[in-house]
Amino acid sequence: MFFFTKLAGALLKPLSLVVIALVVGLILAAFTRWRRSGLALIGVTALALALISWWPVSNSLMTPLEGVYAPIEVSAPDGAVGQVLPRDVAAIVVLGGGAVDDPSLPLSAQLSATSLQRLIEGIRLWRLRPDALLVTSGALPRGRSQAAIAADLAVALGVPREQIRMLPAARNTAEEAAAYAELVATVDGDGASAGPVEAAALRQPVVVSSASHLPRAIAEFQSQGLEPLPVPTAHRASPQRFALPGDFAPQADDLRTTEAAWHEFLGRLWAWLRGRG
Repeated sequence: MFFFTKLAGALLKPLSLVVIALVVGLILAAFTRWRRSGLALIGVTALALALISWWPVSNSLMTPLEGVYAPIEVSAPDGAVGQVLPRDVAAIVVLGGGAVDDPSLPLSAQLSATSLQRLIEGIRLWRLRPDALLVTSGALPRGRSQAAIAADLAVALGVPREQIRMLPAARNTAEEAAAYAELVATVDGDGASAGPVEAAALRQPVVVSSASHLPRAIAEFQSQGLEPLPVPTAHRASPQRFALPGDFAPQADDLRTTEAAWHEFLGRLWAWLRGRG
């Protein structure tokens, strides 16, 4: 099932759909009697590609996804509206967002930009609550796990190895939540497994992920009987105006934002079909 969900996700990406439509249009135009239909499909597809690569469209798709949870504050400033970091944090769980195991690269380059942002936020919060465990997560098809790469980078940035736990076999959000719940269950049976923290406190982890992905992740953690505190980061939508010539042109980065939003829409649909929506 995991393979087929990943395959479906790859085929249903906006850029994949654009390429498929262009190929179909070219075949119709070059090898069939429906030449006009093929040319029309190519034209519509090209326009669609331009639109999904333009910031007004990508921001419009991403902004509602990222606005569910407010950023976390260390303390509540006067008049501020948002979440406050509890004083008794037992675990900070940093969800995986992509990596590559390549020893020829520095650790910071082995994590994707998204993973790096999530880890930096996790380490920032850990420095505020250094008694907490920092939990890294994520599997890779080959080589070291994403969790191990993130853990090594966290150690290089000053987090003691004994304060880190890894979920190296988790391949997606549902498996990350299940693996963390299993970690908590292990601590329930042997408190020494987590050091000084108590299992009851571990059931209320701080969960760090991309702002658009976090609602789905929190639902998965809640389905495991946990009480997670959401911490959003890696925001992609940002206020923008038509101020520079480049603002009028499609951009590859805006296409990535659209693809991230589309990926999240598909993820939420799949979660709903599984009864986790």
